[in-house]
Amino acid sequence: MVPRMMRFKLVLIAALIGAFMITSWAALDTGIHLTSDYEFCTRCHSHKPIGTSYREDLHGGNNPAGWRARCSDCHIPHDNALHYLWVKAVHGVVDPTMEILQDPLDIDWHGNRQNRERYVYDSGCLQCHKFIQHTSMANGKAFLPHRKYFSGEETGLRCVGCHQHVGHANLGIHLEEQGWEKSHDQ
Repeated sequence: MVPRMMRFKLVLIAALIGAFMITSWAALDTGIHLTSDYEFCTRCHSHKPIGTSYREDLHGGNNPAGWRARCSDCHIPHDNALHYLWVKAVHGVVDPTMEILQDPLDIDWHGNRQNRERYVYDSGCLQCHKFIQHTSMANGKAFLPHRKYFSGEETGLRCVGCHQHVGHANLGIHLEEQGWEKSHDQ
C-alpha cells in the first residue's frame, strides 16, 4: 500500500504535468493563430504589395461574405502537424532574417510567382475546398478540369498550376508600384 503522503505527491505531480501540458498547448495554439494572418504577415516592408493584392482578392475578403483565408491557409502545408510546424518555423526564421539582411528590392517576387508550387500547398487548398471533388462531380463543367487531378492520372498537377493568380489580385501591378520590375503575367 502506498503511503498517503506519497499518493498526494504523485497526484500533485500528475496535476502539475497536466496543467503544464494544457498551458503549453494553449500557448502554442495561440502563437500559431497570432502569426498566421494578414496583419502579422504583412508587417515586413517587402510584403506590402503582397498584402495589398491579397486584400483585393476573393480569398482576401473581397467577396460578398467578407470571408478571408489566412496566409497560413495557403502558404503552410496542412498534410500533418509536424510538417505544418516545421515549415511555419522555417518561414518564421528565414523571412524576417532576409528582410533585415537583404534589400527588399532584391527579392525576386516575379520569380517566386513562377515557382508558386513551392510556396502554395495543395493540402491547404483542399483544407478549405475539401468537398470540391464531390461537388464538381455533380457538375460536369466543373469536374472536367479537375478529373485528372482527382483520378491521379497526372501526378504532377497542382492547384496553383491552373489557378495561377488565386489569392493575390493584381500582384504584378502592386509589385511594380513598389519598385519591383514589371511582370509579364499580370
